[in-house]
Amino acid sequence: MAYIGVGLDRIQTVEKLDNITFNGGATYNLTKGSTAFTPIGADHIICSINGVVQFGNFTVSGSQITFTGATLTSSDTMDFIFQIGTGVALTPNDNSVTASKLSTAGISAGQVFKVNDAGNGWELGNASSPEFYGFHKNASNQLVITTTNEGADNISASDYATFEDSFMGTSGITWSISDGKLIATI
Repeated sequence: MAYIGVGLDRIQTVEKLDNITFNGGATYNLTKGSTAFTPIGADHIICSINGVVQFGNFTVSGSQITFTGATLTSSDTMDFIFQIGTGVALTPNDNSVTASKLSTAGISAGQVFKVNDAGNGWELGNASSPEFYGFHKNASNQLVITTTNEGADNISASDYATFEDSFMGTSGITWSISDGKLIATI
């Protein structure tokens, strides 16, 4: 059966080599564009002779391939010879990756994909909820901070009326006072 799908010459790390003309020998030169080609190794070469895909019945040394087993004559035909690179890197089309194509293994409620601390990859992190913070001083002149508890609590109108200031941010902010200044630590 013929291969159906994207042409192998369109995949970035697959290299089509020049066909070999057999002459009854076992060892032949590998070339690409008539220039000597040294593949990664024999495990990265796949070829077809007389319509039969070959793999594992040859060795590679430098830019030469040596076929083992049957003797190849001038009546045998090399259909194709490819080097399969160290990994076929495919980039999905824009807007083609949907939520259903992402693995949910190891993810629990409230987690999101986020940029890692090094800024060079993705990792799972905890989702941050919108948080409302209200500030006022009590009768002892101490700062009182009221929050919506990550959306779990409502702030009553009477509590809201006592706020001297308010802030809308994300959950997880820790508040402290230093030298009379309010410090937010994320």
